[in-house]
This record gives sequence, structure tokens and C-alpha cells, in this order.
Amino acid sequence: MFGLPEIAVSTCGFDPSPRVTIETIATLGHRAVALDVTVPELRPRNLSRSARRDLAALLRKAELELAGLDLWIPPEHFADPSSSQRAIEAAQQALELSSELVPLVGGRSRAVVSVVLPADLSDVARQALGAFAQHCGAQLADHAIMRDDATHTEGIGVGIDPVYYLTDGQSPGKAITRAGNRLANARLCDTNAMGRCVVGGPGSKLDLSSYAGAMIVSGQAFVTVDARSLPDPVVGVQQASQGWNDAGRI
Repeated sequence: MFGLPEIAVSTCGFDPSPRVTIETIATLGHRAVALDVTVPELRPRNLSRSARRDLAALLRKAELELAGLDLWIPPEHFADPSSSQRAIEAAQQALELSSELVPLVGGRSRAVVSVVLPADLSDVARQALGAFAQHCGAQLADHAIMRDDATHTEGIGVGIDPVYYLTDGQSPGKAITRAGNRLANARLCDTNAMGRCVVGGPGSKLDLSSYAGAMIVSGQAFVTVDARSLPDPVVGVQQASQGWNDAGRI
């Protein structure tokens, strides 16, 4: 029987020190984390084998499972000839890192890397990314809005960021259902007329009950709280967690 997915917390928006952020998230009582690998200390190319083992040990000590890695680089970097190679290499390095960390961290940890791929990404680049993900035993979660005419690429699953769908006038809950078994990662975040806001805050647009219902059916183990652009990420996580748990009881 499916249940309400547990909260995982993205380190995006927190202190740039991974150690400080991991310890902060652990004190909030959550048991899973998604690591922002755009910060210098967590960039895969900067992490030696020893550093990767140390990172996994830090997560185990904090009793945190790995819900995935976040690689939020501008999507146009994947398509622009002047930056595409660097962007693709960054994604490949993140996929490799995720596959190495999962067995070291253990539990229900998942080798998933969240990105936003551009609609005009070449088929060659998309196929190369998917093939590399499969080679690593990992998966890319593309958080771009799903297109009806998009072709499925093995190794690249669907990521759902409610803010993108709400801003486009679509239902995040219905997007979860549309994704079906291709769903690789789902976020818990919200927006109002001013932009990203705390979940359930003044003027917020996310229908938590509908979204929670769709997530329960999805069978996902985690939903990742995303506190990007929030003035106080700790408060953002606390409010999102409270709203999520309340929605699960309805």
C-alpha cells in the first residue's frame, strides 16, 4: 500500500558550507537530503575519492539518506555551442557522483540528478546524456515542463517542479499523474503573484491536497522540499513539512 512520500530537503538556498547545511537539515528531523552540486565544495570535479567517502560518511553520521543531486544550471547552457560541452560534462560528472554515493550512503538512497534541459537540446546530446546515465546506473530527472510531442529517452526521467507548472497555468498534481512510471523526482515548492514563496503562504497557488494525493499514488519514497529564493530556508522547510503532513491526513 502506498503512503505519503517522506520529506527530503534540498540544500539549495542554505549555507554554502555542505557540513553546516547537512547538520542543519538533520536537526530539523528529516531523514533525506538532495545535495546542491553547484556549490564549490560539492562540485564533482572538485571531489576526490577520499572526499566522496567523507561526504557519504557525513550523511550516514547525520542519519540522512540521499534523495538525489541538484544541478540547477541555466538550461540554455546545454544548447549554446559555447557552453554545451561544459554543461553536458557537468551533468555526466554529477551522474557518476550520484552512482558512487548511493551504495556508500545506503538505505533508500537514489542515484538521481535533477536538471532542467532545454526544449531545443539536440537529439544527439539528449541520447548521449541518457546513455551515460544508464551506464552509471543513474537517472537524470528533467524538470522542464512536459511536452506532449516530446520523445522518451532511456536514462532521462521526468522531474516535477510545481512552480513551473503553476506559473504556466497547469496543475502539478495532474503532471505527476501524466508522468506515470517515468517520474524520477518531484519537488515540494510553491509560488504566488510575486514568485517563489513558502508552501501554503499568503496568495500561494499550490493545491496541497491534490498534489499529495497524486504523490501517494505515484509510489515515490520522497518529495523534495525546495527552498530556493526563500529568505529563510529553515522556516520554508518547516512550513512545507507542516503543510505536507496536514495534507496527508485529509
